[in-house]
Amino acid sequence: MVRKNLKKLVCAAIAALAVMGCPRAGTAIVTTIYEFVPEQSTVVVYGRGGPYTYPIEGQFQLTVDYDMGTASFDWIVTNDIWSDSVGDIFYMTELDGTVVSDNRIDFFSESTDPTFPGRDILLEFTFTDDLVHLTSSTYYPRYAMDAPFYTLDAIAVPEPMTIFMLALGGMIVRRRYY
Repeated sequence: MVRKNLKKLVCAAIAALAVMGCPRAGTAIVTTIYEFVPEQSTVVVYGRGGPYTYPIEGQFQLTVDYDMGTASFDWIVTNDIWSDSVGDIFYMTELDGTVVSDNRIDFFSESTDPTFPGRDILLEFTFTDDLVHLTSSTYYPRYAMDAPFYTLDAIAVPEPMTIFMLALGGMIVRRRYY
């Protein structure tokens, strides 16, 4: 009897973890870890001697509250572009996200960078099938003509463990109810 209850408890825990990682499962708050696809993710730096293109490698964690219509980057870890990470260049953990639709989130912030006050950042986050597409640019005030300008065009996928948990949870639910 104890073994049967333990099995139910373990199955319920796995299903709960799977549902937490699925943004369209009807949960209000979803937190997911994504991994950049280096072959399809770049930052282009304009200024400082020309346009330079750099691949992006790393991960980030995104939390979306669908009931409140908000989103935020909890953390981001990437390779350095010049001397800054992608998260630092685009101030990703400081951006305010707004859920625009089921498949799009817009992030916006007016930078508090003391070197270039008024540097605005707009980042668009689009869900497409099993991946996300991030695009962004940094905008500087007119007086900051010597400042570098950055653009981001990146593809990210959910961390492999998240995909495994979603699949396992789906199999358990399917087996139980069909």
